[in-house]
Amino acid sequence: MEQTQNVDNDLQKAIDDITNTTSVDPVFSDPVAAPSSVPEGDTGELGEPIGPFPEPKIEMVQPAPEPIAPLESVNIPELSPAPAPAVPDMPAPAPVVEQPTPEPIPQPLNTGEVKKAALRDLVPLLDRISMDNSEKFKIYKDIFDDLKDYTILEPAYRAAREIPNEVERAEALLYLIQSIDKM
Repeated sequence: MEQTQNVDNDLQKAIDDITNTTSVDPVFSDPVAAPSSVPEGDTGELGEPIGPFPEPKIEMVQPAPEPIAPLESVNIPELSPAPAPAVPDMPAPAPVVEQPTPEPIPQPLNTGEVKKAALRDLVPLLDRISMDNSEKFKIYKDIFDDLKDYTILEPAYRAAREIPNEVERAEALLYLIQSIDKM
């Protein structure tokens, strides 16, 4: 209880000191210097009635956060750096030397090579051509004889199965069997 009385006495002393002041504070005597702190109608003369003061703004104060432990007291494990991966010695790249492009030498037209190329290009298109299956099989047979490409045998077999004449169909199937046996 005594501590509260001391605080009250100190507070009363401070109030008395403020109200009994004979000197004028220059901030309060100049309304331009601090217009928000000077009550309205106050000229700063002594003996003037103390007028209405502006409402004090009350600011909420947040409690101070708990102090953070100094870094020395935090236990941080030591990490060793990972070893760098070994890089094999690589030879320096060879300088790029641009060679002049030689003019193509015209080759004499080789009809055998042209025929083989045309036959290879014809294979995927044969199914799109509207023709008799007997004729289609004959073309597949010629392609196989010239190219010896065994991938031709499957479409040739499909065409042979669809030949309406039994004798021609049998000859076509026999040719396929013999070609497969020679492989």
